[in-house]
Amino acid sequence: MPTRTLVRAGAAVLLAALCLCLPGAARAVASGGQEPKDRVGTITIEVGWDRSRQEVVIIETCSYTLAARSPGLAQARIDGVGRCDQPGVLRDRKVPDFDGARIRPDRVIQRSAHARAQVRSFFVLYLDRRSGEQKLTITPHPEARADPRSGFPPDVWMVTVTAPKWSFSNVHGPVESQSAESVTWRVDTATGSGKEGPAVARSVELTRSVKTTRIPTARHQTRGEMLTAFALAGCGIGAVAALLVAGLAGPAVPRRWAAATLAFAAVACACARSALPTPPLPPGTTHLDFFYASMPIPPAYTWSPGPVLGLWLWYVLPTAAWWFTRRVVTGRPPSGPTLVASCVSPLLSMVLMAAGGTAWDTGAGARLLAAALAASALALSGQRLRRGSAVRRWAPTAGALLWTVLVTWELARTPVIADGHAELSGWSAVAALVCTWPAAAWLVSLLAPALRRTLGPAVRTACFLLLWVTLMAPFVVAYLPSTALSRGNEPWYEYRHPLFTDYAAFPFFVMTVCGIAVQIAYLWRRGARGDTGRAVEPVGRVLLVCAALTAFGAPNLRTLTMWGEALAVLSASVASLVLLPIGSAASTARLRCVGRRGHARFMDRWLTTQLIWDTRADFQRSARSALAEDMTVSDFSDRWRGLAVPGRNGDPESRLRRAKRFALGTNAGRSPWTAGLVGAGRAQLLALPWAVYKAVTSGTVGADNFMPFHLNLMFQILRFTHWALYGFVYGYFYAMLRGLTPVGKAAWLMLAILPAEVLPMATLTVDPQYTRDPSVNDLVTGCAGVAGQTLVLCMLLGLWWEWSLARAAGMKWSQIRNFRRLSSITVPAGTVLVAGATAFATTIAGTWAQPDLKPPGEVQSSQPAHPSEPAP
Repeated sequence: MPTRTLVRAGAAVLLAALCLCLPGAARAVASGGQEPKDRVGTITIEVGWDRSRQEVVIIETCSYTLAARSPGLAQARIDGVGRCDQPGVLRDRKVPDFDGARIRPDRVIQRSAHARAQVRSFFVLYLDRRSGEQKLTITPHPEARADPRSGFPPDVWMVTVTAPKWSFSNVHGPVESQSAESVTWRVDTATGSGKEGPAVARSVELTRSVKTTRIPTARHQTRGEMLTAFALAGCGIGAVAALLVAGLAGPAVPRRWAAATLAFAAVACACARSALPTPPLPPGTTHLDFFYASMPIPPAYTWSPGPVLGLWLWYVLPTAAWWFTRRVVTGRPPSGPTLVASCVSPLLSMVLMAAGGTAWDTGAGARLLAAALAASALALSGQRLRRGSAVRRWAPTAGALLWTVLVTWELARTPVIADGHAELSGWSAVAALVCTWPAAAWLVSLLAPALRRTLGPAVRTACFLLLWVTLMAPFVVAYLPSTALSRGNEPWYEYRHPLFTDYAAFPFFVMTVCGIAVQIAYLWRRGARGDTGRAVEPVGRVLLVCAALTAFGAPNLRTLTMWGEALAVLSASVASLVLLPIGSAASTARLRCVGRRGHARFMDRWLTTQLIWDTRADFQRSARSALAEDMTVSDFSDRWRGLAVPGRNGDPESRLRRAKRFALGTNAGRSPWTAGLVGAGRAQLLALPWAVYKAVTSGTVGADNFMPFHLNLMFQILRFTHWALYGFVYGYFYAMLRGLTPVGKAAWLMLAILPAEVLPMATLTVDPQYTRDPSVNDLVTGCAGVAGQTLVLCMLLGLWWEWSLARAAGMKWSQIRNFRRLSSITVPAGTVLVAGATAFATTIAGTWAQPDLKPPGEVQSSQPAHPSEPAP
């Protein structure tokens, strides 16, 4: 029976094979399906140069296997990610800035349910763009802690660093193999007993010299740069404020008031040098400042407004301005109750802090006593002078000012105010809010001189409370114990810090809007024809600077430390002195009194004079041939004298210039207020296309991380209407502007506001501190677009104003502007067409430089704004 014998033999062989496999299978099941000592993982790190981005690119590929039924594979499927880490990278022995990264989703490949699974991870890191020698230190991070239950890591890691065209040096760790372009390490993660292997540092230094043609993508703004920018902006604001104070002070010693204003501005710039102090710590502990060095340092970490500057801006300066406003209204120094209220508030704040449990310095009492004695001595020193002396009348105010300065300096040393990260509550919050009322009191005191009427105590109190609550609304809401505003992770946390040590944008927004409103009210009450007021001309300069401050968003300390915005404010203040010359209000007083009939007579006289001037020039050209034929010398002399320009003063050209000035230099009988509203409406209408485009596509500059009460929308509205401020200045101060004709005045206005519009755009397109992708193309495109829209607005506004002047005189526009002359058409029309084509093409083509702004205080991470594949 050979068949039966073969069957029995086969069965015996299968039984023997089964007996041999069962122990191994049982061990495999008991160990979770892992196979020991035959698992090898690979980590490949490629260092190269991306030509398109002109940046160093580091690509890491990690691959390892897991058993079919291992817990590690199950966890990888649940998490969706592997367990490989990015390599450690140093440049010049420091953690570099990353311009972006790309992390692909980890892939898990398993051919069948019983087959081993392969896990692959892929990382791409882009270092910030930098020209010159690149010295990198690459440190792989293979996980060396064995976990037999999860099946990770592999028993052996093969780590390879590949860097073509790079020089290798300082290779640390046992090397498996090395060539001119790569180095490989073997990492044994565990011994036979399953214990962790020895920790050995493995790294390699790579060197290569590269040259870039594009702008670097990382730059750390230094504290000195921010202080310099703030000082430049402070100089510009202080200059126009000094002229305003001198104008409001009247003819009595205006230079002293201007010098005092400049001194306050200089002290504010000096106070900016005092950084945020280190908060006190318990005994036996040390203070350690740290941040993630792999990310660029935001401005908030470079320079923060210290408590000295904060108290100077929010208490000392408003208090001094309040006292000056009282002098403008009453003509006398501030009264005793006003001085007492200003001096007692810091002491009340200190008492409230003590009630809240604040521990005072041992020498604080002695310093306060010395300050009180010095202030009292200064206040009583004027009593020895003769009666009626200005020094005697202002000595108490000087003593109160000295006390305010010294006590606020001491208040800035308290832990509640000095600690910028202290969360206030209870008495501490009330103590901080007590020092914020002078700003509201100062703005309310400006209403009386602005409106030319004395407000009653009830009205003043209601306005003060309304303005103070509006100013402190975010801080008050943040302190409310409400369930909706829990103490957990919610945005109101930022407003639980003191006002004096932060970049809070909301209070500055309220002050800017209220300041512009007060200026508009002042000009409204003095906007009648022939009414000039005492400081109309300086108010126009301040209004122009306010328009420059609101051109790109929120005016606050953050924007004033940007070099572009600081230079814009400085240039706007200097240009305002050129656009509105000092003394122009007195020199143009007659022009602002001209009525509609007078304007028609001046226009007729100018046209007649211009016609005589042109006829005389034509007669001069044609008289040569006439004299040679039949004209006598006496006839020529009579006709030449008959064609003389009317007038007796000056030469004929100056008389023609004076006639043109009186014809085109008036508001055609309109009051300055009406002309200002017309100019604002026309400017906003002309700027409507790109104003709407920017409102829809771009954000504001200098805003907070958290903007309550739709503050972002308010900033956009403020930026949207800043063109109306330019038009209002053009219309209201038209007679005082430099230039003879409407187009000439518009050209001067364009030259005044062009730097204020272009310089911030330059910062937002090329400075890596404020944009994610600096580019020269964005710089050229953005600045050309802004310059083009400014040219379009100003030239069209000037031509529109010229047409209205001709219509007001009952004439045709062609009588004023000779359209037959080539220069009369090509100069304004060519400028408008070129600028309009630039702005239109930039907008339509979609290449308008919309800077991808970094949010304030945000630390740039390694995630790219626009991820892309590395160039081969």
